[in-house]
Amino acid sequence: MMKRIVGLVTVFFLVLSVSPLAGLLAHQQSIDGQRQVMVEDVVIRGNRRIPAETIRLAIQTKQGDPYNPAQISRDLQAVIALGYFVDNDTKVFSEDGPAGGKIVTFEVRERPIIRDIRYEGMKSVLESELLEKYRERHVRLTKESQYDPVQINNAKNVLQTLLSIKGRPEATIDVEIEEISATSVAVIFNIDEGPRVRVVDIDFEGNNIFSDRQLRRQMKLVKESSLFTTFTSKDVYSKEKLAADLERVRFFMASRGYFKAVIGEPRVEEVGEIGSRIPLIGRKGKGLKIVVPVTEGRLYRIGKVTVEGNTVFPEDQILAVSGIKSGDVINAERIQKGVFENLKKLYGQLGYVQAQVGVNPEPKDTPGTNEGIVDLTIEVEEGKQYTLRRLEFLGNTVTRDNVLRREVLLNEGDPYNQRLWELSLLRLNQLGYFEEIKEEHATLRFNEQESTVDIDLKVQEKGRQQIQFTGGASGIGGSFIGLQYATNNFLGFGETLSFSLQAGNRQRIFSFGFTEPYLMGKPISVGFNIFNSRLAFFGGGLGFGATGFFSTGGGLFGFLGARSDELFTQVSTGATISASAPLSLFWRSRSSFFQLSRLGLSYSYSRTSVEQPPVNKDDDPNNDILISFEQPPVTLSTLQPNFFVNTLNHAIDPTAGQSFFLGLNLTGSFLGGNVNLFQPTVEYKYFRPGLFKIGDRETVIGMRVLGSHILPFGARFQSNSLSFIDGVPIFQRFFLGGEDTIRGFNIRSVSPVAELQTFLTSREVKALDASGKEITVLPTGSNQFTGNEVAQSVLESFTFTGIGGANPLRTGTRDLQGNFLPVFVPIGGDTQLLFNAEYRIPLASIFSIAAFFDIGTAFNLRKMPDQIFETNFLPSPLASVTLNPFGRVATPEEIEAARPPEIPAGQLPPGFRSATITGLAKSTSLIKLSEGVGGFSDYRASMGAELRVQMPVINVPFRLIFAYNPNARVFDPNNPNPRQLFLEERKVIRFSIGRTF
Repeated sequence: MMKRIVGLVTVFFLVLSVSPLAGLLAHQQSIDGQRQVMVEDVVIRGNRRIPAETIRLAIQTKQGDPYNPAQISRDLQAVIALGYFVDNDTKVFSEDGPAGGKIVTFEVRERPIIRDIRYEGMKSVLESELLEKYRERHVRLTKESQYDPVQINNAKNVLQTLLSIKGRPEATIDVEIEEISATSVAVIFNIDEGPRVRVVDIDFEGNNIFSDRQLRRQMKLVKESSLFTTFTSKDVYSKEKLAADLERVRFFMASRGYFKAVIGEPRVEEVGEIGSRIPLIGRKGKGLKIVVPVTEGRLYRIGKVTVEGNTVFPEDQILAVSGIKSGDVINAERIQKGVFENLKKLYGQLGYVQAQVGVNPEPKDTPGTNEGIVDLTIEVEEGKQYTLRRLEFLGNTVTRDNVLRREVLLNEGDPYNQRLWELSLLRLNQLGYFEEIKEEHATLRFNEQESTVDIDLKVQEKGRQQIQFTGGASGIGGSFIGLQYATNNFLGFGETLSFSLQAGNRQRIFSFGFTEPYLMGKPISVGFNIFNSRLAFFGGGLGFGATGFFSTGGGLFGFLGARSDELFTQVSTGATISASAPLSLFWRSRSSFFQLSRLGLSYSYSRTSVEQPPVNKDDDPNNDILISFEQPPVTLSTLQPNFFVNTLNHAIDPTAGQSFFLGLNLTGSFLGGNVNLFQPTVEYKYFRPGLFKIGDRETVIGMRVLGSHILPFGARFQSNSLSFIDGVPIFQRFFLGGEDTIRGFNIRSVSPVAELQTFLTSREVKALDASGKEITVLPTGSNQFTGNEVAQSVLESFTFTGIGGANPLRTGTRDLQGNFLPVFVPIGGDTQLLFNAEYRIPLASIFSIAAFFDIGTAFNLRKMPDQIFETNFLPSPLASVTLNPFGRVATPEEIEAARPPEIPAGQLPPGFRSATITGLAKSTSLIKLSEGVGGFSDYRASMGAELRVQMPVINVPFRLIFAYNPNARVFDPNNPNPRQLFLEERKVIRFSIGRTF
């Protein structure tokens, strides 16, 4: 029995031990069977452009691998994900191979390439504008891209939206795919824009406190159709734009106490066909009327104001910064500025840049009154204080890092200060080295664990160099060519280097300058400039009185039409050194005022002389230019302290900000010069964004006010010519006119004038006979006459005593009645006032237009004494006369009465003889400065528009100016004005290079 039991147990364990082994053997046999189904080959079919090897990179199944249907399915999805093939036409299938394995075949159908994209019938939208929208909406539809129905449908939606914005909401778009070849297609958008739909009326209903006009004025994007909206397209209905405008309307009412004002759902109604009869710009289309329901509600006042969550600043300071006061009418605009802007800035100054602020209002109606109360809770989540860990600049391939870092008021390791960062961006923009740097160009990365912030600022360098070639002919410069070169970022170190050379038949100008903006690592700017100029000008062209002639050059010192030997020559040589530093260098402050204000000091030394024209140096006094500018060398030594505040956002063509300049020029003999002058100058500029944008580019309103005065002091410099007026060099007196002051008038043509009277003084007078021998003088009262003498009284009558003497002789041109024609000369003003205003509108690419208005005057604020200058005594023939037998001057009647019949006409009777009266003579000119014409009211104004082309290399605009001068003194030949010396016209077209301001 026991043996049986032992046997059974033994068999049982044997079975248990053998069974797993059998299972393992069976499993191994199964695996061996599966390994026999292998992948014999992987085949790619249908590909034309895409190489098979590119497709195989996405396929994990390889030749010789075990056949795995699940992996093959994943491989198919990977091939589709490549994006090269049509999804539904990309397949995979397997078939038995000759060796008993499987052949896996991937069959694909490539998407065609788009060779052409056409927009048929699209008139209201520019293709460049549409492509820009594609980029904004991430629509990938371009030529040479793969055909993708999804992208085409996205493009269609973008185009539909853009047409709606342009006033074509009923536009229909059909997409046509034209097969070019087996692998390429053309996509054609067939567009029927339909009628243009414009908003004719915008009415509000339910408003009692605010008028429709007040509410409509708050709308910026959708307006009623008018002449102005014809150009701005703001009369186009857009649901999104209307919603934004109605939010502005609601905000306007909330800013005037109507905190719970409600704007209802607007109704849009068709009003039929509308049109305009205005030629060229009048357009017909459908009209819409928008009716906006309004519920104004009650007027609310501010009740209790509390602050929650603040730990950095006390409640009183937060309330003071927010500007919210209990009892005031609630003002949403003030709350937005005070809380959401000022409080954010307050926290940002200490590095709490992620601080969140908000206002929780709790309105309460007061029964029985028309007013309510709103309790306000200012909620603050201060967050962490962040420190600037690292600041990097990207894109500055030429400009050194240290040049940028020295303009940034934040140092690595300092608490991050949002105000100083914004001020730093302004300082960087003022350099003029880069395209405009905006806040969005800075990438801020916050590390919340370490409470640090890293900043990457991306900049785009612009042309550092200004190269300008000039040439042509002008009333002052003559025929000339010139080269001007300047760089404001020399070798990337921020230094300024300038060079100018101009040469012509009337002028030569050379100048060279250099400025170092940071001296020894400190914000002290130092620089120098040296110059030499030689200018020939026509002094005789100052005016010819009532004869109707004008200055042929069109302005003072013009010369066109004058001979070279009639030109005065002014030669100037000099140099200037300057230095300036910000106020923050003297007063340790990081406020905007101290950082953006500079104190400067400059010193200039120049030596100037004016040479006589050749005709005044020859032996013929008859061709002399009587109006003299001759001047021996004069030295001007000038010291100028100045103060400058600049918040303009760019050095060239700013769009916002203002600047103020005050300079006090002091020229004196105590500095080593010959002339004593004091000249204060004040200039103010202001720029702001305009009323609308052109695309994403701002229109700009700009203006300038300029005022200057020049005052001699101490001993007046005595000059014997017009080169000085009341002790002031005439080239330093003020003349307006030209493209940089009053655009519609000629250069230096706006000036006060004074009358010029010329007298002759003579001495050592004698009479010569026909052979040139001196005739004997018969003294007065003598009877010893032999027939060959000249009476003393004759010589006395030709002895002229000049101004104020017993025998003055005034010279000049007389009219038919024998009266002297008055002659006036421009004398410049001791004061100038100038105002310029522009509205700049950018057009496509480098083109822009600017509407402008200029007005200014140059006048004399001080009364001046008359001025006299004289020439030297020179031998000069005074007159040719006929002497009678008694040595006196014979009259024509006397000669005729004494001529016997046998002597023909033209011959002198017996005893009569010809004589020439000669002597030493000089010209004395009297400029009646005390009666100078041209006061404060003698202004000139000009308005118009100019087309500008910004040249990318030379960085200055070419300008075509169309000016209208409303108060131009147009020459009237029937009633000439002797005081009008320069030609003025009502309408002017001229070309210029550069900027007015």
